[in-house]
Parts: sequence; C-alpha cells; structure tokens
Amino acid sequence: EASPWRRPAQAGRTWRDIDRDILKLLARRHNFLQRMHNSKGFLDAAEERFLRASWKAAVAAVSPDARLSAQFFSLMQEMEFFPKPEEADNKAKQALIRAGFNLAPMQKPVRLDMRVPLCCHATCGLLVLAAATGSPLSLEPCLMNDPVLDCLKMLNQTGADLIRKDGRITAPEAKTLGTPDKALHAGDSVWNFYLILAHYLGHPSRARLSGDSSLKLADFSAVRRFLPALGARLAHVIPKSNGLPARLECSGMLPDVVTLPRDVPPELGEALLLAAHGYPKAFTLDVADHPGKDLLQDRVLPLLRTAGANVGTGRDSIRVTPGELRLPRKGDLPMEPDLALFLLALPLALSGEVRLGGFWPSWPHARAGLQLLEEAGLDLRENGEEIQARAARIATARFADLPRNFPEEWLPLPLALASCAALRGGDADITALLAGAGDGTKQETDCFLHAVGLTLAGDGKLCKKEQETTAWNAPNPVWALAFALAACARPHLRLGNPSIMSGLYPGFWALYNGLPEPAARKTDVAGVAAAPVERAPRRRVVSAVPAAIPAVRSREETDPDPPAETDPRK
Repeated sequence: EASPWRRPAQAGRTWRDIDRDILKLLARRHNFLQRMHNSKGFLDAAEERFLRASWKAAVAAVSPDARLSAQFFSLMQEMEFFPKPEEADNKAKQALIRAGFNLAPMQKPVRLDMRVPLCCHATCGLLVLAAATGSPLSLEPCLMNDPVLDCLKMLNQTGADLIRKDGRITAPEAKTLGTPDKALHAGDSVWNFYLILAHYLGHPSRARLSGDSSLKLADFSAVRRFLPALGARLAHVIPKSNGLPARLECSGMLPDVVTLPRDVPPELGEALLLAAHGYPKAFTLDVADHPGKDLLQDRVLPLLRTAGANVGTGRDSIRVTPGELRLPRKGDLPMEPDLALFLLALPLALSGEVRLGGFWPSWPHARAGLQLLEEAGLDLRENGEEIQARAARIATARFADLPRNFPEEWLPLPLALASCAALRGGDADITALLAGAGDGTKQETDCFLHAVGLTLAGDGKLCKKEQETTAWNAPNPVWALAFALAACARPHLRLGNPSIMSGLYPGFWALYNGLPEPAARKTDVAGVAAAPVERAPRRRVVSAVPAAIPAVRSREETDPDPPAETDPRK
C-alpha cells in the first residue's frame, strides 16, 4: 500500500491538520499563561525564568537551532488570540470580529483636505532635545501613535515633564534630562532605543533597557561591537540573544572623532549627533564610508539647526560643539511621509483631488516617493506649506524602474497601485518592483496578492482569479495601508488586524470610513483640538483678618417649607 505522504492532496490535508493542532496548543498555552498573570497583568520574573529554562531544555533534546529556543519563546510569550465566546449571545459578535475588518470605501471621487500630522521620527528627536535642555516647546498636530507615546513615557521616566493633550505635546520649562539608574522601556521603536542610548553615552551612567517583541527579536550585535569605541558596554540579559532587554554601562569618556561603521544603522548616528550638545566636549561623527550618510545628514541637520545647535559640517563629517540650545516655541517639522504618501495615492485609486497641509520632507527617500507617484500618473503641486494632488483612476501600472533611493519598506505602495489597475482589468507589471526585493518582501507580496484576489504570471503581470476572500493580517502599518488602497478597486476585503495602525496613525480608520469626503468634526482629521480659551489667571488673596466660618445648618433650618417632591418621570 502506498504511503499517504506520497499523495499530494492527502498530504496537504495532513499538514493543515497539524498546523491547526499547533495553533490550538498555542491558544491553550496563551490562556493558561493569562491565568498565571499577577495583579499588574504580567508574569513574575521567577516564573518567566522557570518557563524559559524549561523550554530551552525541551528544545535542546530535539533541535540545535538557537532561534527555536530564544526567538520562538519570545513570540509565544507575546502572542495574541481572539477571546473564546462563552455566551450564546456573544457568538455572533465574536464571529464578526474573527471575520475581519470590512474595507468598503465608496466608489466616488475623493475630496480630502486636511493637515497631515508631524513626522514621527522628527517629533521624537525634537522632544529629546527639549527634554535634555529643559526648554519649553509645543508640537502640533502630533501623530500620537505608539512610538511617540512610548518616547514620551520613556523621557518622563528619566526626569522630563512632557504633557500630551489631544494632538498636542507640550514641554514646559523644567530641569534638564537626567541619567537615572533604572529600567527604561523603549516600546517597539528602535529609534527610541537609539535616542535614549545616545543620551546615556555622554555621562557616567548605567541603565537597563527593554522593549516589545520587535526589539526583543532585533539584532543589535553591530551596535554592541561599536559601543566600546565610545567607552560603553551593552550586555544582553538573555544568553545567546542579540536583542533587548540589555544592561548598559557608560564611562562618559567619548573620543573626539568617531567613525560610524557601515553595519551600524544610520539612526544611531543621528541619535549621537542629537545628544552631542550635552557631551563634555565637541563630538565629530565621520560618515565617509557609511551607505546611509545622505539620509543621515538630511534628517538630523535640520533638527540641529532648528534647535540652534553649534554645528559644523565637513565633506563627510558633522561636528557638534556643546552649548546652550535655543528651541523655538513651536517646532517647524515636516509631515509624516508614510501616511502622506498613501493619502496622495488615493486619487489614483478612486480619482479626485487631495490637498494636504504641511511641508514635504526633503529626505532622499521621501522625494523618491513623490517621483514614483508622478510616474504612476499623479498630478502633484507643491505650494509652500501645502501639497495638492489630482488624478483619474489608474488604468495601467508599468513601473519600468523604481526611483533612486526608493526604500524597500515602501514597496507595498506601488504594489497596491498595480493591484488597483489589475483588479479593474488593466495592465499591471511588477517585474521591476520585485527585482531587488528581499525574500521576506517577496513572501509578503505573495500573501498580499492572494488576499486581494490576484496571481502573478510568469511574465511578471498580475491576473485576476476568482476566489473567496479571507481575512488577511498585515505585517506592519504600511502593508495595511496598501491593503486599504487595494480595497478601493475591490471592496469588501477583510483585514484581520486593523489595530496595527496604532503604530502609525490611530485615527486612520475614521478617516478611511469617511471617504470620499471625510466630514469635519469638532477636532480636525489629524486629531488636534481647537485652541484653548484664554482665561484670566487665578488670584490668591492674602489678608491678616481671620475668617469666621459660619456653622453648617440643616436644610430644615434654611428652608422650613421645602417644595413637594415631583414625579421623577416628569
């Protein structure tokens, strides 16, 4: 008798059954750990150490793979599952939640006029400068997404006094940022981690740095090898791990000139230059051999000059001299390009016109994004602090070559535009998009095309296929934006994790559901409240005459004939 493993159909069913069993076991494990949580909502340190040791011992008996013993355990600890419906009345609601978030924008020309929130990257950088100098600052409209809020909380842990209200972040005049020996949480943003790391490097200090799942699985080995040149040491808490949590020890003795290695991310170089104004002596960063030197200079130099830092630039180096900063009361920052690019692409998906308030960043990859939209047929006009875009529905999407400096993280945007053309029966070729993409991006592209009802032919063209759409989970907010853009050409696509947009723009779905012309609310689309009403300052009256406080009398004494009780129904 032939083995069932040799039958493709039956083997496929067997594999699917095993995958379902694995998911059921993970869900059971998640529910069990939920019952073990303490009053603060997490496991005790002793219990987590016991679980990790037990898991490593079990893995060592079946596999030598370090990723299985370390990374997979971190993933299991933070997995999320839908709650199990316990009541009959709740089953319909749970079935609707598990079916996914229905994306069905109206098929009408879009008319959008809004002020885009400030860039998240620049917002966090300017907040660090304000907190480190104790200078007053007010920023609006801010994104108020997870990275910005995590940065605000992290800075407040180190002695800042940042206040958020609606879409505004205020930094009152206060004492300068300290370097306390405590545990600091950077959230899920590697930029936040680099910002606090660079701040501690300039002082004799130590701290314990932690983060969420992406920072736990990140590889900071290049940063760890680079820090001894800055008189610091980074020790990972989990053995054989290259991510957070980690212990940081700094001597505060920095060299005059530091060369940024090629394998170190440019964001760490930006963070070092932002923190250099508080170092004991002048600091020079040499970026001659770094592949991201153009992006580094275009992002950090405007921030330093806005803050009034003493900056000197050479051919391939940047020098910051310690001194007092002069931050403006209201920071002049560019708009968030990740969000603005999607909003500018809406006329290509639905036709119409978009007008965005704010100025476009001059970064190389941001300019490359505008160039790609223009090549796709978008009519763009920049007028000072406003950018306008209008177009008809895209009918043909042939990207002969991607613009120079176009980042791989933004590949979902042209892929979504090509999907819109293919879903409407047009010609769409994505050969150039996938030419230089990594394996991870290609895998996500296959999943994305299957979710929107397309298939990739051998010649690189997209073809429609009739299939029942199922809920799809976007790996990051940019993929979720691309999925929402594709739903303009094929309504009723279902997104399984709409909450992922909290990492970029929490108010996005209110804007998307209001298309083609989102209605005006008490607060604008960016979530910025109206200006507060000016009130007279409170006065305190001081008198040398003692006050005589009258005795409190009962109601019968003050009102002997109270009115008759009325019927509460009236």
